[in-house]
Amino acid sequence: MSTFKFKSKVSKVFFADIALSRISFLYLLLSFSSLAMITEALLFQYAFIVDYETAINLEVFIILFIISISFLVSGIVVDYLKDRTSSFNYILLITIIGLFLTVLGNVIVYYIGLFIILLTLPQLIVLWFTILVHETNILNRGRVTAFLIIISFIIGTTGAFFVLFAPLYNYFFILEGAMLILIWWSSKKYKYLETEERLRSDKKYFKIIFEKHFFRYSSSFTILSFILGNLLATHGYDMDLLVFCIASFLYLIAAGWFLDNVGRKVSIVLGILLLSFFLISSGSFIGSEYIFGIPKRIFLGIHYAFSITPLLLAIFTISGDFSIERGNLKFRGRINGLFMGLMFLGIIFGFVFTRWISDLPGVDLFIPNFSSLINSFALVILLVWMMSMKEFLVSKERNWASTIKILYVFNNTGVCFYSYNFESKDQKLYAKEDECMDEDLVSSALTGVLSILSEITHSKKKLRRIEKDDDYLYFSYGKNHITTLISSMDLPVLTRKLDNFSKDFEDKFYEDLKKFVGNMTPFESTKYLIKKNFTQKYAFLTE
Repeated sequence: MSTFKFKSKVSKVFFADIALSRISFLYLLLSFSSLAMITEALLFQYAFIVDYETAINLEVFIILFIISISFLVSGIVVDYLKDRTSSFNYILLITIIGLFLTVLGNVIVYYIGLFIILLTLPQLIVLWFTILVHETNILNRGRVTAFLIIISFIIGTTGAFFVLFAPLYNYFFILEGAMLILIWWSSKKYKYLETEERLRSDKKYFKIIFEKHFFRYSSSFTILSFILGNLLATHGYDMDLLVFCIASFLYLIAAGWFLDNVGRKVSIVLGILLLSFFLISSGSFIGSEYIFGIPKRIFLGIHYAFSITPLLLAIFTISGDFSIERGNLKFRGRINGLFMGLMFLGIIFGFVFTRWISDLPGVDLFIPNFSSLINSFALVILLVWMMSMKEFLVSKERNWASTIKILYVFNNTGVCFYSYNFESKDQKLYAKEDECMDEDLVSSALTGVLSILSEITHSKKKLRRIEKDDDYLYFSYGKNHITTLISSMDLPVLTRKLDNFSKDFEDKFYEDLKKFVGNMTPFESTKYLIKKNFTQKYAFLTE
């Protein structure tokens, strides 16, 4: 195989449908790296640099509980913020003030600073998540999130370095201040503003979270978090950190690919089966320094790598999938905040339960290795529970480009602004004066269908999809236009792509649409937006 063919194959496998702009990727990377530095600094302060028994105390439980509650509250706060990038910058500034207070030497001031960090860090994570979901779709979210976690984790080790060398920690807030300047600079070129129209929803939040499939996924992640808490109570932090990092990176790349190409449910089930192997193995070698001939610290490093970071990746990916469904957009922050909050509550409950059971007299005599049996039982329940879950990723969605046929852009009176035939090899732009007669007839017919259905149903809810024989018609709406995409397959990702195209069309031609009097010339440049939104890309970053 030639070098070119090999690179092409790798690009298609790892970078297909990833089309982030350089500035959006830079903003996501800088902002998450800043959070990673703070998070890793806290982890090293309260776990890895102190004795295990000392680390697990009431203070740590209070910290974890505050974080979990803060995530639940943060989701509500974030959903009311319109300028997401500017909000991130201001909240990060408050977090840096909290870091500054922790180095002043006074115990009371230290805890005030720590409390500020614990309140603002979840808000920053949820804010970052909403920006991530805005820039990704169901075909690339797993891999993009995996790449960002890996790179940010590496950059974030700087925070651990400042903690390991205690005198340097007094200057950690300066490093975060420098990161804030870089983030602020990038936010001048990249902005994410929510709109009232896009967030308008008839759904109720509690109806969403108690919907069958949502409840199944959220409860499943809580059970996985319980198992993680059980692991921490049983084995502690005595693992090979280098092995943990390498295994985490490799597994995140694989997990991201599986989530995007195989499917969410199947990938999580495979991950649970793999986790079961490690749980059974570690339980079978209790008291031994070697597991299958591998030193226990190395085995535990791999074990934790297959437990911690993939859980975070799965939560970001699945909560992102739920939050892009029509009607759920308004609650994007709350959805992620709920998933993250339940994760921390699951860890706390798993740890406390395991320690409580272990301290009961005579438990080991009646039920030897009880904590491992609990984990195995929980995994069996989880596998059965997941079999009936909703699969977000349709198996053929990655071939979406071969299914689209025709795109129409028209207004409420049926006037066609632009049409594009994806199946035609010899594409040409249709101008109003020349060949748009047929397109006007189609647009008028579609406008009539939408109006009639609205009258019959007496509903203000806009139609999103029509199925006719082997064709599917998707609709997206702007203030001054309607877009229709015809496809040969029912693929949810096409709804997102059409929405993105519609938004770009509205932004680019807003004045022309608002003052439209029959001039079609401005809309000839729409082909650029076609290429941007409906070309299957194999490069990681775009202009």
